[in-house]
Amino acid sequence: MQLYIGENIKRLRKQKGITQDTLAEHMHVSTAAVSKWERNESLPDISLVIPLASYFNVSTDEILGLDTAKNEEKINQYLEKSQNLAATGKACERFELITKAYDEFPNDWRIIEEYMWQLNYDPNCTEPHGNEVHKEELYRLCERVLDECTMDKTRYAALSIIGGLYILDGEKEKAIETAKRFPPYWMTVGEELEGCFDRDNGKIDGWFIQLRENIWDITDILQVKIRNAALNAKDTNHHEQIKHIQKAISLINLIFDDGDYGFYNYDLSNLYIWIANRYFWMNDFDKAFENYELGFKYAKAYDDLPKIITHTSFLVKGKIFDMSKTNSDNEENMVAYTINRLRSWGIYEKMKDIPKMKALIAKYEPLVGNKKDYSQT
Repeated sequence: MQLYIGENIKRLRKQKGITQDTLAEHMHVSTAAVSKWERNESLPDISLVIPLASYFNVSTDEILGLDTAKNEEKINQYLEKSQNLAATGKACERFELITKAYDEFPNDWRIIEEYMWQLNYDPNCTEPHGNEVHKEELYRLCERVLDECTMDKTRYAALSIIGGLYILDGEKEKAIETAKRFPPYWMTVGEELEGCFDRDNGKIDGWFIQLRENIWDITDILQVKIRNAALNAKDTNHHEQIKHIQKAISLINLIFDDGDYGFYNYDLSNLYIWIANRYFWMNDFDKAFENYELGFKYAKAYDDLPKIITHTSFLVKGKIFDMSKTNSDNEENMVAYTINRLRSWGIYEKMKDIPKMKALIAKYEPLVGNKKDYSQT
């Protein structure tokens, strides 16, 4: 409450365009007293609440922060529901929710950040995409954030989005200059937190816990980089692409040597499906269907995951992953996604009547459904 009172007095004073000296004079207190209120070092005397409210022409609830507390609760409810919709792939519902939240709280930086991302990836826009449809509004919001917001996370979101807009507009040099405003890889939250703990105490806590968190995150980044290099290299053949995709699988197996893949079942499923496609194109059908089977196996494993995963492999031991914090743009579970994606590819026309493919689809089609709603568990 004290925090809200100090913030509210400071905000209302600035809105009125007066100095601390002026407010002190009207309230018959010292300038030092007003300064302490605004720094949250002390509270105004209870007898000053009504005069303050009258002077700023607001309710006593606003002075005391009761309205702020109610708004904070509602904002947190919006953000919590948004995360649940993200985890269950209800992209359109999430867009509507955040649009409503922004209409209600157009000056809250957390809501603005969510709203910018929703406009950027508007699920209602495919061709053209959200960042094209909402380009002018996104420019306005990003520039406002960069001019006014002091929250680092929101500022980085604005930089990321506006950099993408520059690329969209062919402003490559502006995009590069914007990218240079980000810290290098080593200057991350995880790295800085790792440096906050004593690594010489010999205990598996503090530093070691953060180290394992960082290994988990770095593994995610690195396997994506490896797979992207394999899938997008124009001068490689199918054999070479398979070899490089397998390196991403090897990395995951290296880190999760207990087989406690958790969220990485999702990545393994995709990696094996991509390998299978390349074997099929090379007419090596035995290896193709061996890898398709693995792709579906890990898709099912992903769908079967509990809400909370605690890893056991040494390099990530104790790392806890919350499946309700994931993000998705579709409501299908992983098995459904894998089947539907496979059917959408031209390659499927060549394999759909092969007995092994018919058997594979028949085996997993009964498992098709929507994602788990982990908020209910």
